[in-house]
Amino acid sequence: MAEFALGMGSNLENRIKCIIEGIRFLLSRSGMGLFRLSGVYETRPIEGVEGGDFLNCVFAGNFYGPVEELQKNCRETEILMGSRVMKKNSARTLDIDLLFFGDLIRDDKNLTLPHPGIQKRLFVLKPLCDVWHTIIPGLKSTPEELLDKCSDKSSVQSIYEIPQKGCFWEVPAED
Repeated sequence: MAEFALGMGSNLENRIKCIIEGIRFLLSRSGMGLFRLSGVYETRPIEGVEGGDFLNCVFAGNFYGPVEELQKNCRETEILMGSRVMKKNSARTLDIDLLFFGDLIRDDKNLTLPHPGIQKRLFVLKPLCDVWHTIIPGLKSTPEELLDKCSDKSSVQSIYEIPQKGCFWEVPAED
């Protein structure tokens, strides 16, 4: 069993629905264990990504299987939700980044862990602080410590509060 964290974001269609449906699909896959969700935050796209504002969250939990299986499940989920195969700068119905997986440190053509963007992105650190309070494997810092040092000063607005462990956000019907 390994503890993991996924950064999730959507800036197309019904953004919160895309995220929730993506999480439900991931939970239906073998190997998924207990989970917790961060609050949901709205942010502007960065690094030339097309489309409107993003909703972002972190999905953390336990996985009973190899990292490659979780990575495959994430990509299948993105495709199921309508994400393009090549994502570079395109708007996204659902984007899922594997932030870390247990204490695995890896850097090859298929996967870099921990994710190299964690400490640079406020839209990752803010929700990660909601669900992870200890040192991030491979980074020697907690999310709070990284947040204090983060040079990203973009706007991150809270949209939905942190749900109870194992629960989803309370989303009004019109969303």
